[in-house]
Amino acid sequence: MGEYRLLKTEEDKIAFDEKMNRYLKEMTPEERKDFRKAFLASARRTVSEAKEVREDVELKLLLKEVDSYLSLSQIAQDYFGKSRSWLYQRINGAIVNGKPAQFTREEQLRFSEALLDISSRIKDTALKLKVG
Repeated sequence: MGEYRLLKTEEDKIAFDEKMNRYLKEMTPEERKDFRKAFLASARRTVSEAKEVREDVELKLLLKEVDSYLSLSQIAQDYFGKSRSWLYQRINGAIVNGKPAQFTREEQLRFSEALLDISSRIKDTALKLKVG
């Protein structure tokens, strides 16, 4: 259905719908059933991929507010035992071994805990400065 994404005008979309209706009418019931299954499987994959992209974008937007104050290299080393590039690949969804790098659920939780730990340390330091 990549063809549909290339359509620009409403008239093009109407013509495409008519073409698809003719195509479906020419199919046997078994072919329509197979087509429906393949279409639904493709739609599910697309939805899943869109959710992953949304999560990646949300993470980048969240980090944009604070990343200049953080040493992501140090976080990668201290909390994950990994390199800076490993962490950046996951934050930016870089293609690694043919697919976008992303955090596992466990790694995402560990990253969240790391940020909470760092924020706690910063708060404790600020309070000590205030008292001192």
